[in-house]
Amino acid sequence: MRKKSFVFATALFLLVLFSGVSFASFPEKPITIFNSSSAGSPTDLLAREVAHYAEKYLGQPMVVVNKTGGGGGVMFASLMSQPSDGYTIASCTAAQIAALQAQLKGQFAFEDFDFLVNVQLEPYVIASLVDGPFSTLQEAIDYAKKGNSLMVGGQGTGSSMHLMMLEIARQADFKFTWLPYGGGSESITNLLGGHAQIISTAPATAHQYVEAGKIRLLAVSGEKRMEHLPDVPTLKELGLDITLAQYRGFIAKKGLPVEVKEKIVAAIEKAVKEPGFVEFMKKTNQADGYMNSSEFAAYAKEDFDKVGRMTKELLTSPK
Repeated sequence: MRKKSFVFATALFLLVLFSGVSFASFPEKPITIFNSSSAGSPTDLLAREVAHYAEKYLGQPMVVVNKTGGGGGVMFASLMSQPSDGYTIASCTAAQIAALQAQLKGQFAFEDFDFLVNVQLEPYVIASLVDGPFSTLQEAIDYAKKGNSLMVGGQGTGSSMHLMMLEIARQADFKFTWLPYGGGSESITNLLGGHAQIISTAPATAHQYVEAGKIRLLAVSGEKRMEHLPDVPTLKELGLDITLAQYRGFIAKKGLPVEVKEKIVAAIEKAVKEPGFVEFMKKTNQADGYMNSSEFAAYAKEDFDKVGRMTKELLTSPK
């Protein structure tokens, strides 16, 4: 009996010892970052910029792999199919996590993921074509109130962007047809192509098209106007009691070893302080929103619960 106990204790000690060595040497190979947005989109570019600066602190390449489709479902499925060892993580947005309450409900859960670090936080915007029929949000609302079919696009059914538009419609008492797209870039493409009359998206996604004079921003969903968009009114200024924000951060499959998590978070924390990264954020008009693991997890849970309440209230009888 003593011999068996000794053998078991020795085996357990060796397991802990070698597990510790394995974590201490992490990473020993490249780290893959799954990204559900299309190549060249703001979320994609942000992930690649973070990877570029973080990999020098990790000593291994960080490779961004696009897993588009299903409102984030393809990316989540790809992440969940991998071991929780730190060699596969994902970039995510509030809109994708919100989809766990609706479009992806039953497939994945909030509790399936470890929230590592958030690097960006900004409100949503509502946009139309500069040469389109609406120069203000009120004009679009009035158009819909007259019984016209208002075609509104944005990321996925049940996403934060969709819920925001449903809440606007509830408060302003009008109906619209929702056109769910795979991401912000697809929404922009359909707006430019005339398939959607207005869209809900992120400021960073619309930025280059606003600069090019193709898209007009009608409203922003923050508490106050954005510094680089001083002429765009908030929804509150337009008489709508709505505030929502889009975060962009990094997650992992639940169960990531603490030592591994700390190394990844530390590398990203250093990366976002790099002068080159700070300059990138300024050039692309992306708002800083750094949160460490505990801050990000708490913020994401609060946002998820808020979206959950909105989902129950608004998606039971969608407009």
